[in-house]
Amino acid sequence: MRLRWPTISSQVLALCLSACLALPVDARQGAAKGSKRPTERSPRNSGTPIDEFMHMTPDEQRQALEHLPPGQRARLQQRLNKFNQLPPQQQERLRNMYDRLNQLPPARQNLVRRSLTELAQQPADRRQAIRQEMRKLAPLGPKDRAARLSSPEFKQKFSEKEQQIVNDMSDLLPDR
Repeated sequence: MRLRWPTISSQVLALCLSACLALPVDARQGAAKGSKRPTERSPRNSGTPIDEFMHMTPDEQRQALEHLPPGQRARLQQRLNKFNQLPPQQQERLRNMYDRLNQLPPARQNLVRRSLTELAQQPADRRQAIRQEMRKLAPLGPKDRAARLSSPEFKQKFSEKEQQIVNDMSDLLPDR
């Protein structure tokens, strides 16, 4: 499956990730344990907060959201609505990216989250350049990615901050 960065807004990804991470652990776990919905999961699913939330019934999701302050709940609901409006293929890509994020050590997860936030703060032309670079990196294996990230061309094209964003976000790319 080819990752299409122009069609996946980094902000939507960040919003979906933060949405699921914003749920109180008790709400996620309690609702998931008491779920009346079948919890059969494919081997891909790893029991992440997104998986737990998505396997809740609508009533359980509503109850979990009620634990949040009103402003946060409204933002989260908007994010979930945006996610639910995406085509299934894009939703799957976002879940896969989240799964990869969730498999990283906590310190590395924080770096990736920080980079997603920094990417969203970049001017539009620089965000586009970073997305284009991510598209170039997506089909490469680990050795080729590392070579690309240390190449003079890459270092000339991107500032140190942008290089760090690309480097951190490359952890979300599928293994090749």
